Amino acid sequence: MEAPKAAICVIGDEVLAGSITDANTPWLAKVLTPPGLILAKAFRGPSPLQRDICDTVLRLKERVGPSGFVFTSGGIGPTHDDITYTSIAAAFGCHLELHQPTVARMQEHYDKRGVELNEARLRMAHLPTDDGVEVLFTPGLWVPLVAIQGVYILPGIPRLFQQMIEAHAGRFRGPAAHARTLYTNTGEGDLAAKLGSIAALHPAVRIGSYPNVSMGLGAGEAAGPGSFKVKLQFESRNTAALDTAVAAVEEALDTFTM
Repeated sequence: MEAPKAAICVIGDEVLAGSITDANTPWLAKVLTPPGLILAKAFRGPSPLQRDICDTVLRLKERVGPSGFVFTSGGIGPTHDDITYTSIAAAFGCHLELHQPTVARMQEHYDKRGVELNEARLRMAHLPTDDGVEVLFTPGLWVPLVAIQGVYILPGIPRLFQQMIEAHAGRFRGPAAHARTLYTNTGEGDLAAKLGSIAALHPAVRIGSYPNVSMGLGAGEAAGPGSFKVKLQFESRNTAALDTAVAAVEEALDTFTM
């Protein structure tokens, strides 16, 4: 069974300018892997142009397919350049309406803080409306998670983004992934040819090679006990294919486990 794919569109000039570091993409890649999804595509784009957001989301939706998920991060605040809801509504032929359950949750939230729920803040409750739209709520938050045909609209603030994904994690699942790890004191340049040949023979297994950058050995310098030069990571949803690929690498290379 093929794993569902996921993609993320990170919206905001501040991310492209380097004023804010995108923490959501690496976090999402990490949490989607154990439940069996593959983060297939990430896109970072500016916020001011509706057509850019619209076109990008539709391209990502096509990339992940009907069983996949597209997540957007950012652009749902109260200011003029927060146009994610408007853009995605346009992409799917929806219109925006003031969502009263969201307004009620906002009112409670701002009343507790002695803050006025003004027109600018109410912009954040104008949500895409259509028969295919779901509005999901997260315990302890007023911010809605809007879902349209597999596209999930989230805030860019990492704390909120992560809390909302975790609260609805049951939606984002695929077939279980299995992993194995080997280590070697052979350098990447020396093992690359053999590893590449084995990877080509085992397409159902993802084989990654990761040098130990903290080791700090010079050329020709020997590794000490318990250390390694390269970690080899194997991942597959087929346990038999995984075992076969690992055995092939163990036979071809000088490896060990830790």
